[in-house]
Parts: sequence; structure tokens; C-alpha cells
Amino acid sequence: MILLGGDPRLLTNLTVLGSVAVVSLLIVVIAALQKRFFWVRQLAFPLYVAAGVATLEIFSRLQPAYQAEAVRRVLGWAWLFLGLITIFRLLGLYLFDVHLTAKRELRLPPLLPAVTMTLVYLVTAFVTLRLTFPKLDVTALVATSAVTSLVLGLALQPILGNFFAGLVISIEKPYRINDWIKVGEQEGRVAAITWRTTHLRTRDNDNLVIPNSKMADERVLNYYYPHPVHREKVRVGLPYGEPPYRVRRILLDCAAGVPGVLDKPAPDVLLVSFDPSAILYELRVWIDDIAQSHHIASDLRARIWEELRREGIEIPYPIQTLEITRPPRPRLEAGDGETAGPRPARLYVAEGPERGRSLALDGAGPATVGRSRSCALPLSDPNVSKEHLRLSWEDGAWVMADLGSSKGTRVNGKPAEREVLRPFDRIAVGDTVMIFES
Repeated sequence: MILLGGDPRLLTNLTVLGSVAVVSLLIVVIAALQKRFFWVRQLAFPLYVAAGVATLEIFSRLQPAYQAEAVRRVLGWAWLFLGLITIFRLLGLYLFDVHLTAKRELRLPPLLPAVTMTLVYLVTAFVTLRLTFPKLDVTALVATSAVTSLVLGLALQPILGNFFAGLVISIEKPYRINDWIKVGEQEGRVAAITWRTTHLRTRDNDNLVIPNSKMADERVLNYYYPHPVHREKVRVGLPYGEPPYRVRRILLDCAAGVPGVLDKPAPDVLLVSFDPSAILYELRVWIDDIAQSHHIASDLRARIWEELRREGIEIPYPIQTLEITRPPRPRLEAGDGETAGPRPARLYVAEGPERGRSLALDGAGPATVGRSRSCALPLSDPNVSKEHLRLSWEDGAWVMADLGSSKGTRVNGKPAEREVLRPFDRIAVGDTVMIFES
């Protein structure tokens, strides 16, 4: 004590070191509590300011004679600033977290509350400084801050670019948390949007960090906004010998019951191209979770393979055929044929309640089609008569005859009462469409 009393500078230095140790300890405690408690995390900045004010208060009590007037005025400003920012922070919590988010159910941009409170803190600091120190030239301080900001802005241009890009993203909201987006060649689910970067969780469960400035420059494809419904496509090549209407029905049946495939909008099938070794088809389905698109496409391919194997259809391999000679093949006209016996034929139901069913025609006798159970091909279509039409082998050709039905019969879109059938003619009765195969 004699040593300290004899050397005021040493006492002052020890007091300063003790104050620094106290404020450091308080900052460490606040940082630790910030990870565990919600309110500490929300009031972090006022608590850090309070730690500084408490340290300054301790220093003033230990050294009451050290520039007493200046310390007193600084403490007055610090207490005023602390009280105001605490009030403003509590008001901000109520406005952003309770009133707008909870009561009005508004989804605010993540950066909006932080940017707003930062501006409030800066304005509060300048106003309280002006009130506490009337002779303080705030204009010079602002000018100095402007020059400093210019220098820092040039030095920190990439960081500031990311910050303002993140601010624009938060305001415009081209994507949100949990949206699935594609940026360039990368895609994933939005996990976080910070001041500087956007975090994506990829399909491999990796965390992809993309600077906000790049997000602003790149084209961003959002699979979830304005709706999460997405079309998935699966292509398959099938033999030329299989009629497209049969293939279409098989592929549509494959889409039914696959987990993740929506019933509405309904799946559809396109004939894409005639390739050298196969006809290329495209099954298009609608899903509502792009994150599961790979699994859904895999299930569709497995179901297509199973259904094709069940129907006895093989997926063709790329082959090249060289024909040396080929005898001319006469073209058969309607009614042409061998008189030795009827040509085998089949009536395939392409559309209607009985779609997928078929009737084998051997020519042993006439075959009738209608709603009656006694018909060779009974139909449940309410617009079909009990005995609607008859198919028979006459004079070397298959002939369709309407049996006086109430709704009539159409062949290739035209009304017909009696018609000599060609291969792949479409026969429509009510809402049912049948295709003649021969």
C-alpha cells in the first residue's frame, strides 16, 4: 500500500489493467451465455455495452480524482446510450418477432431486423453524443467517418458487395430458407442466408457456401417458388414393332402408384424421335419435391423394366442391319387377301374404362362388341349400346358393321355403318376407342 500510494501512475495502470480484465471476463461470460439462452442472444449488443459501462463505473470509483469531470460526462453519455438502445432493442423484438412475425404471420427477410437495429444504434449514438457534449463538432466526426468509410469501402469492396447483394436478396426474396434452388451447375436446399454468403445443402448432404455477390450475378432457378410442383422426365427406347398406343398405355400404367408421383397434373407420354434402333419415348410425370427427383426417376425406371418384361417387350440394343437383297412386297388394299382363310387380327382397347384389354379375332364366327355380357368384348361404357357392332371375315377382309346403335360408330373419326378395316384403324364407340390390329 505504501508503494502504491507513493506511485500514482502505478496505481492508475493497475486500475486500468483490472478494468480491462473485468470487461474481458464479462465479454467471455456474455458470449458463453449467448449460446445457451435466447434472451441473452437477442440482447447481446446492449449487454456488451453494459459490460463496458460497468467497467468504466468501476474505474471511476477506484480513481475518483482521475479526470473526474471528463469521466463523469462520459459515464453520463454511456448510461443514456445504454438505456436508449436497451429500450429500442426490446421494441425491435416486439415489432419483428411478435407483432409482424407471430401476429401478422409475415415472413421477414433475415437481414432486415439486423440492418434496422444497426441503423437505430448509430443514430442513437450520434444523438446522445450531441446532447451530452453540446460543444462536440459532430459534423467533423461525420466528415471523418465519411473519409474513413471511403477508404474502408475501397479496401473491403468484395465484402461490401456481398453484404449489399445479401441485403437485396433479403428484400426481393428470390429464394427463401428450405427452397431448393439451382445456381449454375450447383443445386441444393437453402440452409442459411447470412450477411455475406448463402449456404446450400446438396444432395450429398454437403454444405455449399456461395458468396451473395455471385448469387446476384448468376441465374438462380428456384424449384419451390411460386410452387413446388416440378415435371420429371424419363426416356426409354422401345422396338419399332410395338405400336405407340400400346407403349403409351404401358408407360402410363408404370407411373401409377409410384411414391412421389402426383395424380394431378396427370402423367403423359411423348414420342420423341425415331432413332436408328428404337423409337424414343418420354414419360413425363409431376412431383412436388425436387429433392426426391433422383429416387422417383429410379423407381420409374425400375417399374418400366418390370412392366416391359411382363408384357414380353425387350428394350432394343443399338444394332445395324445390312440388307443385300429384298424381294418386292406388294401393297395390300382394303379387301385384298388370301381366300384360303381369315387373317389373324386383334381389337385393342386404347381408351375407355376397359383400356388395355384386347379381343383376338380368328374368323371362326362373327364377334360382337357392346354392353351385353354375351358380347365377345363386353364394355361398361354407358354410351355403348348392348350390341353395338359386329366384326366378321367377309370376302377376304375384316368388316365392321354397326348393329343400329343409338350413338353410332366412328372409324378414323368418320361415321360408319359398314367399313372394310385396315390395320391400325381406330374404331370409336361412345367414349371408348379401339384399334384394329392385323
